[in-house]
Amino acid sequence: MPLHIASRSLTLITAVYVKGRSNAFITPCPQSNVNILGSSRNDGEGDPLFFDDFGDFDGSSSSNSNRNLSSLQSRMGQVKGAEAAYDAKLARNWRRGNWSVRGFALDKSSYTTSPSPTSATRDATDEPVHVSVVAAPTSSSFTDISLPQDKALPSDRTVAVGRTDGSVFIVKMGEQYLTNFVSVTKLVVEQDENEGQLKEDNEAGMAVRVENEWMDSDGLKNRLHDEQNEIRESSMGAEGDDQMTQKKAPFEISYQFLASERGEPINSLVFDDVIQGNDSRGIICTAAGDSGEICMWTLPSSDEQNDEIMQATLLGGVHSDRIVSLETMVLPSKNEDTKEQNVLFSASRDGLFALWDLDRNGELIFSYQCTDVENDSTVSLTCADISNPTSWDDGYNYSSENNNDAILLGTSNGYVIGYLVQELISLAAKSDSDVESECPVPNLRFRAHGTDSGKGDAITAIKCGGDGTIPTSARLRGADDSQASSASNSRSISSSILLTGGEDGSVKQWEILSQKSSSSPSSIRMEHWPRLSTQRMKRRSHLFTPRHEGPVSSIAQQSKHDSSKFITCSQDGSVCVWSASSGKELFRMDGFSSSLSSLACLGRELLVTDGMEGYVCVHDFGIEEDAASNGYDLDW
Repeated sequence: MPLHIASRSLTLITAVYVKGRSNAFITPCPQSNVNILGSSRNDGEGDPLFFDDFGDFDGSSSSNSNRNLSSLQSRMGQVKGAEAAYDAKLARNWRRGNWSVRGFALDKSSYTTSPSPTSATRDATDEPVHVSVVAAPTSSSFTDISLPQDKALPSDRTVAVGRTDGSVFIVKMGEQYLTNFVSVTKLVVEQDENEGQLKEDNEAGMAVRVENEWMDSDGLKNRLHDEQNEIRESSMGAEGDDQMTQKKAPFEISYQFLASERGEPINSLVFDDVIQGNDSRGIICTAAGDSGEICMWTLPSSDEQNDEIMQATLLGGVHSDRIVSLETMVLPSKNEDTKEQNVLFSASRDGLFALWDLDRNGELIFSYQCTDVENDSTVSLTCADISNPTSWDDGYNYSSENNNDAILLGTSNGYVIGYLVQELISLAAKSDSDVESECPVPNLRFRAHGTDSGKGDAITAIKCGGDGTIPTSARLRGADDSQASSASNSRSISSSILLTGGEDGSVKQWEILSQKSSSSPSSIRMEHWPRLSTQRMKRRSHLFTPRHEGPVSSIAQQSKHDSSKFITCSQDGSVCVWSASSGKELFRMDGFSSSLSSLACLGRELLVTDGMEGYVCVHDFGIEEDAASNGYDLDW
């Protein structure tokens, strides 16, 4: 049945939909045959009430319509021009090393107030507390590199910070040059849970406990001098209001909690703000010390900001040594009726790696002991990462051909070992063991770093860098129906980028090829490239120079969708930005301490680093070039 649309000033049209066809026809409709959509008044007068959805537009003349269209096109052109200029500015700043610096400092005193052996020792020796690790929310690493997606990042960007006393902070980014957070002791009075056991000095059934509240030092001064501030602001009048509005926003602590009761340093931290439920805004998983225990914490919902972060569960009984990697990943749905599965990957120095089901409160899916297939001995793991196209490829669907989620492990003897996740899950499902299964033969194993430098063999940092060069060409070949057979074969091949950093300070780039095995259709064969020192990569560099002077401690990217450059940091106190195509260093940041261990990218503009004791440094690449040319001086 035709749908008639009417307006007082617009030409009447009829939209006709023909069942079974994809084409729609829009034809003029004679005004005499149109029934205007209307209603009668309730006052009995019977006058029709017309509904005009086009009242905002004046189509009485074609000249007005042309002017409106021209104005709209002009506005769209201005927006696109501004986006292109901003995009070019960011690219230029990253290429030339133009950035500004701001940051925040956490009081070097311990977070803990309750007596414990570790905290007592720290208080007795007056050992300062430092930042041990920083981590960006997982949503940042999967953000599209295009400008609209970049702007779609939350305005209140946050970063997770772990410290050497076992405390964890979630800090909201600010614009202030330096925000100092200090610990203030306060008394909290609450109802005593043991109402039947009232003490003489607590006849009212109330309990008193001591807590620490972390505040901006400037905000604390304002609270201590409220009366003076009120008098000063009232005397300043409108001028004072203008000065207050012009003041840059400070950093803010959104959440704070103690992740290690023993006061051990936080050495691994993952902040997943994508997993959200009715009562949670995400989860944080932490590992402290050398115990191998993992704690999973839930963030309160937005309407429960005053509630404390709750520990969901303790993931133990698997690892017995220091955790070297914690990563969250998404497993594909097996069919249209099932949902994607959120899991946590963990790896420890004793060679164990495991997968935990986050949708089932950390239930263990599998754990394996990594062994050296040549010497039949236990392998010591130094780093690990995951390649998870399920989570960042919108067009990724479950099938046996697309099952390329992989685990990449770095070892102390310089080898990269790779496993396909679904093969490990299938093997564990067939096993009768509830905890540890016999580790299968790896899908990938090759020597990435060796003894040629004389500075050590270990792989100290590893990063899965997203799509390689093959998927683009494969999709192009598959678009031609005349090459159906070739397209079918090309679709079974994919490639991804792998970045490794060594104990000797070297940085290398690899391409990992995955192809469906011809002998076993259900399995996938993985190979690395280049395989020989004389081979080269296509449009990419394999070896990056000059190398770091110390072991590489972390590798980061702005986005899984941008593999044109990447960032490394080292125990020599430097941060380097590299061109993936030329293999050259774009620029270097120096002046950090040997404790520099982690990098956090928040979109394309912000890079967050540790390695400055109690300070966290925020490098902003979204500035104008004139401002960057003046340089900066950290007077912290």
